[in-house]
Amino acid sequence: MRPAALFLLLSAISFAAQPTEEEIKKELKLFQGKWIATFIQPVGGKPYSEEMVKETFLEVNGDKFILTQQGQATLETRFKVDPTKKIKTIDIYDSNDSSNLLVKGIYEIKGDTRRSCFAEPGKDRPEAFTKDKDYLILEWKKAK
Repeated sequence: MRPAALFLLLSAISFAAQPTEEEIKKELKLFQGKWIATFIQPVGGKPYSEEMVKETFLEVNGDKFILTQQGQATLETRFKVDPTKKIKTIDIYDSNDSSNLLVKGIYEIKGDTRRSCFAEPGKDRPEAFTKDKDYLILEWKKAK
């Protein structure tokens, strides 16, 4: 295959695989608002105490979120989603440098419940929802 033809083929495949802006906007609407943690398992495998979970909130506005634990903002950052994947993907970026990918994950939203599974920084994206000790697991309920 000629180099120019190969380039065009790869460009078409790459373009077709990207979610549309409309698909992303529609999906981001599902994330908006305040979320209350119902389960947290950090990397290492030992879930947070019930008390710590109850004091963990996530406020989502557009493509930004603020994580608050015990009344203090502990993380403020940006995220990108791809709702077109078989298992939907979410990537978390440095809030000051949107090209600096921090972690890769997957997510699922069903009604007012959301769950996410993230790999450690620099590791491959999880391929399934698992409570494996090598992943950060977060489960949320939408605040009313």
